Amino acid sequence: MKKFDLKVGDKSYKVDVEQFDGKRAVVKVDGKPYSVDVKKGDEAASPVPPVSPTPSVTPPAAPAPPQPPAAPEPPTAPLASAPQGGQVIAPMPGMILEVMVAVGDTISAGTPVVKMEAMKMENEIPAPVNGTVKEIMVKVGDRVSTDAPLLVID
Repeated sequence: MKKFDLKVGDKSYKVDVEQFDGKRAVVKVDGKPYSVDVKKGDEAASPVPPVSPTPSVTPPAAPAPPQPPAAPEPPTAPLASAPQGGQVIAPMPGMILEVMVAVGDTISAGTPVVKMEAMKMENEIPAPVNGTVKEIMVKVGDRVSTDAPLLVID
């Protein structure tokens, strides 16, 4: 993950680049997740709608990244959608391989809570917030769709 401190006008932003495949990036701007389409050359990077929920003030698009590195970075696990009432949301359709927490567990943001298979890859889904696991809504073998609630963190 790469971190940037950006200043646009008088406003400063902390930007964490979570994933980048040369065309699309998953970034967090001041802690809020966004998917960003990146165009090469003199074309500017244009934002696509935030992962969820829509923030009241939309930060500017991340600047076009510097020249891509010679060797590609290793892939990282997809991010769960932004929390909605303390829920961990499936970032993509797939099958649940493992539930890595139990009701009552105290967890920190970023702790892997569910492992799921999507497109023949295993992906660990992290908790988006600190808290205690209140409810688990899936079990091993369940097939889930994008934005399906996986568990609730209180």
